[in-house]
Amino acid sequence: MRASTPDRGKRSSRPRGRALLRASFLVPASLALLVVVVAVSLHPLARSRTRAALDRLEGAHGEFLDARLSLFPLRYTVTHLKIRNLETRVQEPFFYAESVAVDLRWASLFRGRLIGSIDARGVKMVIEQPKPGSTMRLPSLSDLVPVAAVVERLQLTKGEVLYAWVREENQPTLWFQEIEATLENLGSRPGLTEGPLVLAARGQFARQGMMRVTVTAEPYATPLVFAGEAVAENLDLSQMNPYIAATKGVKLTPGAFSMRMSFASKNGRLTGTIDPHLTGTEIQSADEDLGSALKALLGKISLSVSGPTEGTRPSGRIAVSDDFRDPSLQFVLVLEKTIENGFLLGMQEGLKRAYSGPPGKQPDQAKPEATPLKTQQK
Repeated sequence: MRASTPDRGKRSSRPRGRALLRASFLVPASLALLVVVVAVSLHPLARSRTRAALDRLEGAHGEFLDARLSLFPLRYTVTHLKIRNLETRVQEPFFYAESVAVDLRWASLFRGRLIGSIDARGVKMVIEQPKPGSTMRLPSLSDLVPVAAVVERLQLTKGEVLYAWVREENQPTLWFQEIEATLENLGSRPGLTEGPLVLAARGQFARQGMMRVTVTAEPYATPLVFAGEAVAENLDLSQMNPYIAATKGVKLTPGAFSMRMSFASKNGRLTGTIDPHLTGTEIQSADEDLGSALKALLGKISLSVSGPTEGTRPSGRIAVSDDFRDPSLQFVLVLEKTIENGFLLGMQEGLKRAYSGPPGKQPDQAKPEATPLKTQQK
């Protein structure tokens, strides 16, 4: 009887070893090939989905240079995105971005939510003067994003905003450049975030001067709930001449305008103060009647001309108010109009004081009633 030897066991184990070796090579190679195939297919998928989304826009046309989707990290990127209104009087697109990158958390997908951050660079927006008597409405976030989603942080760099008064003579414009902004805790529907929405933004006014805005808000609250501050520093109001002089024959000389506005809306009532300061700027008119020029200019702004502005305190600050109890009001539109009208009121008061002197310091010369900001006035 032939005895078994150790060599025979070694020979029988060699095929199994080779199989394991091949498997250890083929499995990673197959996975790598799968990743390559998926990665290659993601690019056309991202482009086709982006094109389909832009084709669904109503009243607008969208285009882009490229769109990409990666899995690790989970990121969607679109470059040179342009959206144009079909009915417009300006050549620039309503919205343009050099790049927009959306980073999502894998873990949130298993909880049925999209949670992530957005980085937008080189964003330019055009705000066009609406038709007389028209009522602007923004689509709701739940319509734009039909799933539960939370933007933990949106970062905007190198932004620009163009205001275009397209229904005025010569269509005057006003630029805000070098805008840097962050937005935190924005949910696509109520109840998705634990804290309030927080906005912080700053930018240049017509390439000189600076404006800053900080806001905290409950964007889905009814009535509206928000509070914040808007600050303007060293703005040259002569940059407003294309808008002011378009129909009034009035212009402003160079100077420095600064203003600090604080505001809060609670239980449907807005309260706040405006503290304007203007140096150097004068009002000029073709007929050299400064009184008429001032009245024409302030009439353009549609605010009171005679005497101290309502709400003026002995300190020179102006108390303001408004009524936001209407449940149909939209937070974004109300906030923008609150800051815009506050800026115009501060500009008006600064010009009045430059023409007629500072407000009286005696209590009997103050105006106790707050000035309505008239944000809902057509």
